[in-house]
Amino acid sequence: MRCYINIHISILEEYYDLATAYLSNYPTLGIEERLDELIVCFDYDDWNPKRKLNILADLNKIDKNIVITKEESYEEKNWNEDWKKNVLPITVNERIGITPTWKASELISDLKILINPKMSFGTGNHESTRLMCRLIENYITPGSLWIDAGCGTGVLSILAVKLGAAKVFAFDNNIWAVENSKENFELNDVASSIEILEADVESAALPPSDFIAANLNRNIIIKSIHLLRNALISNEGRILVSGILSYDRDEIISIAKKNNLVLDSFLTEGEWIAFCFKVK
Repeated sequence: MRCYINIHISILEEYYDLATAYLSNYPTLGIEERLDELIVCFDYDDWNPKRKLNILADLNKIDKNIVITKEESYEEKNWNEDWKKNVLPITVNERIGITPTWKASELISDLKILINPKMSFGTGNHESTRLMCRLIENYITPGSLWIDAGCGTGVLSILAVKLGAAKVFAFDNNIWAVENSKENFELNDVASSIEILEADVESAALPPSDFIAANLNRNIIIKSIHLLRNALISNEGRILVSGILSYDRDEIISIAKKNNLVLDSFLTEGEWIAFCFKVK
C-alpha cells in the first residue's frame, strides 16, 4: 500500500500564501491549512533530510520562526478519508460552483463541477483555481480549442467543456492527478471532449489551440511561457496564467512581453493574481 508523510509546519496565517508559493516548487501532494499551521503531504519516497533542510531554508526566508513540528506517516486509505472530510463545496461566482460528489446536494450553482478529489490540486479551495475559472468564463468562445497545463483534478478542463469548448488537451506531471482527472471527466460527462496524459510543459507535444489555461507557478511560467505561446494558432489566441503571487506581477508581464504577449486583463483575490495575455 502506498505511504505518505504529513509534515506539520508552525507558521503564522499571514504567511500562508508566501509559504504555499515556495512549497509549490517541491513535489507536494496536498496542503491543509489549520490555525497557524500548514500540513503538507509528500509521497513517502519524496521526503528525506536534505529536502527537509531545503524547505526550511526557503520558509525561513519568510520568517525565521517557521519550524517543522512533526512528521507523520500515513497509509493511502487513512489519508484519503482525512482528505475527504476537509474538501467542501466552493462557490466560484454566482454561476459556477465546485463540489466533491459527497457534498453535491449542498451546492446551489447553475454550473456545477463534480470532483472526487484524491490529494491533487485544483479543488477550488485555492484562490488561483477560482481566478482561472473566472477568466475562462470571461474569455471562452463556442467551439474553441483549449490546453489545460498542469490540470490537477481537471476542474479547468471540465469547466471549459461545459462552457462550450470543443476540445481540451490536458496534462499534468503527476500520474495520480492524471488518473483523478480522468475520473472527474467521467463524473461530469465530458471525457469524450478531453485528451489527457502524464507530461510537463517541456515534454508535452502541445497541439494548436485557441486558448491555454496555465495554473502553474512563477518558476514554471517563466521557464515555459515561450512553449505555451508557440501553441497558439492565431492572433486571437489567449494564455490564461495563475499560480502567481501579486508581487510578481511586473516580472510576469515583462516575461510575457519578451515572448510577444501583451496583458489583456487580470484578476486578483487575496495575495494571488491571474492574467490573460494575448498575442502582441
